[in-house]
Amino acid sequence: MIDGGIVVPLVGALQACVSVLLTMSYGVAAQRLRLVQESSINDMVGLGVKLFLPALIIIHLGEDLQLENALNYIPVIIWSILYTCSSIGLAYFVSKGLKLPAWVTPACAFNNTTSLPLLLLQSLESVGSLNPIIQNGDTESKAISRAQSYFLLCAVISKTIGYIVGPKLLQDGESIDTENQRAGDADPETQNGTAEHGHANEETPLLSQQARKARGKISTSIRRGAHLISSILPKRIRQRLMAPFESPFADVAITCTVIGAVLGLVPQLHKAFFNKYEDGGIFNAWLTSSVKNIGKLFTTFQIFVVGCKLGVSFERMKASGDSGQIPLKAIVTIFLVRLVIWPVVSISVVYGLAKRTNLVLTDPILWFSLMLMPVGPPALVISGLAELARVSEPEKMAIAKSLTVMYALSPFFCFSITGALKASQAALEQRNAT
Repeated sequence: MIDGGIVVPLVGALQACVSVLLTMSYGVAAQRLRLVQESSINDMVGLGVKLFLPALIIIHLGEDLQLENALNYIPVIIWSILYTCSSIGLAYFVSKGLKLPAWVTPACAFNNTTSLPLLLLQSLESVGSLNPIIQNGDTESKAISRAQSYFLLCAVISKTIGYIVGPKLLQDGESIDTENQRAGDADPETQNGTAEHGHANEETPLLSQQARKARGKISTSIRRGAHLISSILPKRIRQRLMAPFESPFADVAITCTVIGAVLGLVPQLHKAFFNKYEDGGIFNAWLTSSVKNIGKLFTTFQIFVVGCKLGVSFERMKASGDSGQIPLKAIVTIFLVRLVIWPVVSISVVYGLAKRTNLVLTDPILWFSLMLMPVGPPALVISGLAELARVSEPEKMAIAKSLTVMYALSPFFCFSITGALKASQAALEQRNAT
C-alpha cells in the first residue's frame, strides 16, 4: 500500500499544495496588517518580473541545458505551443457556448506557469515525493532543477502566445494596432489594477537612469532585428508576430532565454560559468553565484506578492458598495477546465507517448513536467486583461472574487500531481521491463 498505492504520494502532494497556499496567505496577512502598501506591492511585482525572474531563467537554462540533453527541451517547446493553443480554442468555445463573461476565456486559457509550479516543485523536494521517478545516477536536487528549467521555458512560450492573442480575447472588433499598443502597456500575469489607480506599476523605474538607457538600447536592438527579419512577411502576420516584443515582460524573458541557452549550449561558456573553480569555472563562485542568489528569490517572493494582490482585492470588495456577485458558473467552468479536463488530457497523452514512443525521450522528470504544464489555476492574467479591456468596476470585483476562490481551491492540484507521478512511474517501470 505504501509503495504501490497512492496514499503517500497524495499526502505529499497535498502538503506541497498547502505550503503554497499558506505562503500566499502570509502575503494577504501582510497587506491587511499594513506591513506593505499597494504602491510598494506594485514595485515588488516589477522587481520580481524584471530582475528576479530573468536571473532565474538565465541560471536554470544555462546550468541545465547542455548539448547532451538539448533534445529534452524540444518536447517542452512543442507541447507548450500545442497545449496553449488548444487551451485558447477550448476556452473560447466553452465560454461562447455557455455565454460566460469575456474574461472567463483568458482565465481558462492561461494558467499560472511560473511561481506556482516552481514553488510546488520546491515543496515536493522537501517531502521527497519525486523519489520514485528518479533514475540511477540522478539526484533529487538535480531533477528538481531540471524540472524548473522545463517550466521556465514553458512559461516564456505560454506568455509570449498570451501577448499575441490575450487582448483579442477581450477586445473583439478593435484594430490590431490598438491591441498591440495596449499589450505593451501591461503585464497580464502580474498587473492588477495599477493603471486605474495611478500607482507605480511594472513601468515604474527600478534601475538607475544609465541602467535603463542600456536596457533600452538592448531592447531596441532586439526589436530592430526582429522587425528586419519579419519584414518579408505580410503586414497582418508581422503585427501578430511582433506583439510579444512590445511587452515589457516578453522582451526581457525572451532575451534571458536566449542568453541562458547560449551559456548552456556553448561548452566553453558553460564550463566558465557553471563548473567548479578547480574545473575551470572562473565565473561560478562570484558572478554565477550572485545571479543565482537573486533568482532564488523569485518563487517564494512572487507567490507572496500574489497574496498581497489578493489582499488589495479584498479591500476593494469591502469598500465597494456594488462588489459584484460571485459568478458560480464561471468558477465551475474554470475549475473544470484547469483542474479536471486538462490534467486528464495531459497525463493521458504524455503517458501514452512515454510508454509507446520515444517522442518524449527517456527522462521521467520530463514526463512529469509535461503532464503538469497545462494544469493549475489561472494567474493574475485575467485582472491584467480586464484592465486592458476597461471592464466595469463590478465585473472587476467579480474577477477578483473568482481569483480568490480559484486559489483557495488550488490544493486540488494535489490530485493532478499524484496522477502525474503515478503515471510517470508506471511508464518508467514498463519501459524498464521491456
